[in-house]
Amino acid sequence: MTATAVIPQEVRMDKRDLPYIRVLLIEDDEDDYILVARLLDEVTLAQYEVTWVQTCEDGLKELYKGIYDVCLLDYLLGSKSGLEILSEVEESPRTPPIIVLTGQGDYLVDLKAMEYGAADFLIKDQMSGPILERAIRYSMERKKSKDALQDSERQLKYLASALLKVQEKERRMVAAELHDELGQLLVAVKFRIEGALEQMTSSESPESNLESLIPCIQAAIERVRNMYTHLMPTVLDDLGILATLNWFCREFQNDHPYIRVESEIEVSEEEISADLKLIIFRIVQEAFKNAADHSGSSHVRVKLIGKNGVLKLGIEDDGVGFDVSNSMSPAGTNWGLGLMSMKRRAELSGGSFQIESVVGSGTFISVQWPPVA
Repeated sequence: MTATAVIPQEVRMDKRDLPYIRVLLIEDDEDDYILVARLLDEVTLAQYEVTWVQTCEDGLKELYKGIYDVCLLDYLLGSKSGLEILSEVEESPRTPPIIVLTGQGDYLVDLKAMEYGAADFLIKDQMSGPILERAIRYSMERKKSKDALQDSERQLKYLASALLKVQEKERRMVAAELHDELGQLLVAVKFRIEGALEQMTSSESPESNLESLIPCIQAAIERVRNMYTHLMPTVLDDLGILATLNWFCREFQNDHPYIRVESEIEVSEEEISADLKLIIFRIVQEAFKNAADHSGSSHVRVKLIGKNGVLKLGIEDDGVGFDVSNSMSPAGTNWGLGLMSMKRRAELSGGSFQIESVVGSGTFISVQWPPVA
């Protein structure tokens, strides 16, 4: 048997601005169902909709729907124990916190319920509206905090694993640059010097060989400069973040002539802390990389504005857009790794990170840092 108790319309009209909470009650005694419905009806802090089922089987079916905010579970369901449900339910963000109800207090039962994952343990004879409301509210808040912590832990594990892959990729890139570009240039310089030395022992003039070294040496210098600039732009330490952003936008425009780049900077160098400057650069660098590699953008815009101590960074493109929740999940792509990296950088530096994107409508990234206390 399944029943739903809804608070009367005239009461709900008065509570329409209050939280709406869906309660699953797994209880084989109709008198206890009426008791719970009456106690929740007394609560003025929220709206409750109670769905009542009487068996373990029906209870599990309802729990697997993932539509409830909290579950009230009778410890004894006929010949079965409510703990059987606790042992079968898999913990997930869709699983509601489960509060065990019992007809009499038993410390060992209380411990066993907690061991099986119950959010709380209440004795029916001692329940009142406020006690039940508080147990529901506390269990929901603990569940929310626990889910957020587990999600954060999953993201950190994913980032740690992905970081190792990124480091290896970066090492391979540097090794390839050294071998294919710089290494070949140095070999050419070596041969030219050897040729010039041979000419010096003969009657031939070594000037032509020595002059031909200049382009090779200049090319080697350029490759080294490109490598260390990619890893850490020296202009950031020498001239600051404002000059670095302008330099980066120019370089990006040169490397991607099909993408129009705009920048709007309305903040002074002194308003940005030294630690934050590198954070800002890395976020802009990653956002622009995503725009070039994944979005198919023809226009990218970066804004850095300071007002009343609040620093706001915005990066916008007109690319293909994407599904944010899917891309930032641990199962997402390398693109998602870049987004998660930006989010972590922003949050660890005390900022708030937001990203808005719709497939076919571009992407907007916003980071805001509050005034330094």
